[in-house]
Amino acid sequence: MSQSINSLLFEIKSDEKLDQNPKLLRVILTKEYTRIDFGYTTPWYYEKGGWINISPNSYLKLDDADKKYHLKNAIGVPFAPNQTDFQSIEDWQFFTLYFEPIPQKDCILNMIEAIDPTPDDFNYYGICLNINQGVKIC
Repeated sequence: MSQSINSLLFEIKSDEKLDQNPKLLRVILTKEYTRIDFGYTTPWYYEKGGWINISPNSYLKLDDADKKYHLKNAIGVPFAPNQTDFQSIEDWQFFTLYFEPIPQKDCILNMIEAIDPTPDDFNYYGICLNINQGVKIC
């Protein structure tokens, strides 16, 4: 399939990745970047809701290739070692991660924050992107 010049939005269905926090909401592919939007709710097991951050070394990788697409910017979540501290278990946060652009083709996308992740790391595997299901935007 040839490279698309459109910006494409992929909404992640609510029945996928239900047990993960933060919740993966959408992926946007453009020729300038790959954007991933998340929603985070504070876990009940922290008295004040805990904290979040993202490793500046996070990257995207397609299942069928070795190339890494590096994280370039984060909005709404600080780069580690900085962190956002929550005040209660009722707090929440939306945030956006911007990576180098991936090819606009059918693929299985993985977001890797840590190679040997702990329960505090945000690794997401098997994000299926079918180009025909992307919604063209601007």
